Amino acid sequence: MSTEQETIDDILLNDPEMVEAFVAEANEHLDSIEDDFLTLERQQGNPDKTLLDKVFRAIHSVKGAAGFLNLSRMAELAHIMEALLTKMRAGKILPASDNIDSLLAGVDLLKTMLRNIKESNGVDIRLVHEKLTALTEKTPESSPPPKETSPPPAGREPAAPPAPEKIETDLGNTVRIHVDILDKLMVQAGELVLIRNQQLLHVDESDSAARSIAHRLDRITSELQQTIISTRMQPVGKVIDKFPRIIRDMGKSLGKQIDIEIIGSSAELDKTILESLTDPLTHIIRNSCGHGIEIPEERVKAGKPKTGLITIAAYHEAGRVNIRIDDDGRGVDIDRIRKKVVEKGLKTPAELEQMTHQEILNLVFLPGFSTMDQADDVCGRGVGMDVVKTGIEKIGGTFEFESRTGEGTTILLQLPLTLAIIPSLIVSALGHLFAIPQVSLVELVTLYDEDVRRRIERADDQEVYRLRGRLLPIVRLAEVLNRPQLFNRETRTAIAEKYARLPPPAAGGPESETDSLSFVVLKVGNSLYGLVVDAIIGTEEIVVKPLHPPIKALGIYSGATIMGSGKTALILDVGGIARHTGITLADRIMEQREKEFRTEDQQSVLLFKSGPKEQFALSLPLIRRIEPIIATDIELIGDREYITVDNTSTQVLRLDHFLEVSPIEDHDNLFLILPRHLKRPVGILMTAFVDVVETGMTLDVDSYRADGLLGTAILNNSMTLFIDIYRLVEKVDPEYRELRAAGDGLAGEDGSVRGPARILLLEDIAFFRQLIKGYLNEKGYEVVDCKNGKLGLEELENNDFDLIVSDLEMPVMNGWQFIDGVRRSPEKRGIPAVALTSLDTEEARHKTMESGFDYFEIKLDREHFLRTVATALQKHHDSSPS
Repeated sequence: MSTEQETIDDILLNDPEMVEAFVAEANEHLDSIEDDFLTLERQQGNPDKTLLDKVFRAIHSVKGAAGFLNLSRMAELAHIMEALLTKMRAGKILPASDNIDSLLAGVDLLKTMLRNIKESNGVDIRLVHEKLTALTEKTPESSPPPKETSPPPAGREPAAPPAPEKIETDLGNTVRIHVDILDKLMVQAGELVLIRNQQLLHVDESDSAARSIAHRLDRITSELQQTIISTRMQPVGKVIDKFPRIIRDMGKSLGKQIDIEIIGSSAELDKTILESLTDPLTHIIRNSCGHGIEIPEERVKAGKPKTGLITIAAYHEAGRVNIRIDDDGRGVDIDRIRKKVVEKGLKTPAELEQMTHQEILNLVFLPGFSTMDQADDVCGRGVGMDVVKTGIEKIGGTFEFESRTGEGTTILLQLPLTLAIIPSLIVSALGHLFAIPQVSLVELVTLYDEDVRRRIERADDQEVYRLRGRLLPIVRLAEVLNRPQLFNRETRTAIAEKYARLPPPAAGGPESETDSLSFVVLKVGNSLYGLVVDAIIGTEEIVVKPLHPPIKALGIYSGATIMGSGKTALILDVGGIARHTGITLADRIMEQREKEFRTEDQQSVLLFKSGPKEQFALSLPLIRRIEPIIATDIELIGDREYITVDNTSTQVLRLDHFLEVSPIEDHDNLFLILPRHLKRPVGILMTAFVDVVETGMTLDVDSYRADGLLGTAILNNSMTLFIDIYRLVEKVDPEYRELRAAGDGLAGEDGSVRGPARILLLEDIAFFRQLIKGYLNEKGYEVVDCKNGKLGLEELENNDFDLIVSDLEMPVMNGWQFIDGVRRSPEKRGIPAVALTSLDTEEARHKTMESGFDYFEIKLDREHFLRTVATALQKHHDSSPS
């Protein structure tokens, strides 16, 4: 063994902390400069001196520390990289592609040696070293070469490193903590949560002192838990910021020009989840480069820029982190999927004919499926997208996938912030407890008496429930527990028939299990289903424990937990249950039945109380969420009330301040209705829920009128006031009043006004038809409304209009068919058209704009919609011949 190696071994043995600190710091330096090298390459002839200084200092630091530790190969490689960078700083060499390639190769080799310090002096660096040397020697060096820092010959003591000009003392704001310590802290925090949960079960609520201590313990435990979780959180940029390098290298090897845009690198995830993301995200990005983005010649022929674009965006939403990957490539070839599926015997041509576009796209998730004829080394390597999807779902995430042939692909990953401690709903079935992560929970539904049999319908082989007009597949947890084999058509049929034959309970007899039925509405990707349980126990923060392998193999559980009561509960895998029961196979039937059963005037509304006398109603699609609050948390600022919701000051609106209705009585516990699509945070105060009902009635606008009401209706045998949330906000906020003059008339070039514009409105749901018409009338527009596209075309034949506003999903003739008919008419094709819809997807937007609409608006964004109407009318007027 050489003296050099003995020195390394000695340091590793006697001062491992020094080596660990060196490795961590060197990796930080090298990670931070990869993007800088790519930026310098793009700058070519005008490199940023600050960036050059930064990368030089990073390599210089690695070289110096490596030399001090007798890591000769690392010091030698870093030295020649430093020499090339010195010439770049002096302006004698430009950061051309060849130079950057060699520097990046050097970075890769340094990282390789950092992964195994003990063997680093045996790594062969000749190839990279010679390339860097050749580049350095292209231009004569005017100043003497820097002194070699190679270690001294064997038998000599290593020279002491040169004294720095200034001695500086990792005594800043941060310290390095080994991840094992954080893991131990997380486990201890989990145990503390369990103790807290157990303690709260046994608190004597009549003892004020005990109750106060328990509440303090609850608060401090929650704060401690969040603090410890935050120590494990790391920015998503740790993973996604490495992709510019990957895309650059792949683009060069494939002969493609590819740019990348990264948004939201600072969004944070738990370290465990972040580590599990590296492989799935790398596979997705390599697929986008290899299969998605076309070569420049292809892109030019398709009318695209030569350079393709991949966008990665990370952002927080509803307690999760979303990572969205978009590319503007060729998209997934649906015909090729069909061909491959038939070739592999996975589906017959007849079955494919019955499948929707999205269902065919989802076939790429079949195990081992690939559209490639053979595996390649650039992307995929024979690993299918099913492996990527499974990897995301294993860490509690969801995977959504959209593709538009010839235009590109979008992949959306929805990930939990942490896997350690998660808020959950506790339910029971067959005498056992189960936990459902709240991130998958949409709502709870309970049916009573005759509704248990009457409202659970059947669509083909699947039990379904009509939830506010939408058919929801129903899964019974008890049946899943009793049937470990994957469900097929026969299984689902047998279950549906079994419950259809249940006799009704005897009148006047004792209560039975069929007197009520509760189910949890769960979300998997873009789909919903209802999971029937025996009982809903409550909510609890749970600590996730690993599963025993045989239980994990069932595929319907994601972990286990110990409850506050000391009992064990299994954590349900919401996506695993959907796969086990095969309900995703029923999507097409669900869509078909929705069309068959759709009632044009049905609308879901929330009935609630403000004061003790009146009953109010608000359409559910207008509500973002309802937040429970404590009255004492409301603060008075001037004559306005505010409360903090999600760390945001939210203005509180009391209906009795704007309408002649009874005031709110004193309540400790209140609720705040948070509406959608408002520029600033505002909430309506309510005291109690009454019900959620389906109503098909046209509102009565004559019986009782008030500024801030849409109208009234008789619901649950009570006169109900439908509030206009946007008008109420206008009354309190002057900024919202600026739009009120938008529809007063259209100005000509000479300043004259030619009167109110005429608008044709197409909307099949009476509630929305009346709502939108009211908004347009209020702005001074003249509105003619129709229920479907067929009636709309008839109106256009007989009358002139300045603008069309149309829903998309309508009976008889939908919005896409309607606009196609409009654009075929020589006389009417020039009328501007606004699509007003609740279909908030890129696929719907693209289809709508391609079909002939000029604008695409989300149905509930009132302010933006009215601005679009005003803009469309003015543009049409300005472009029309006088």
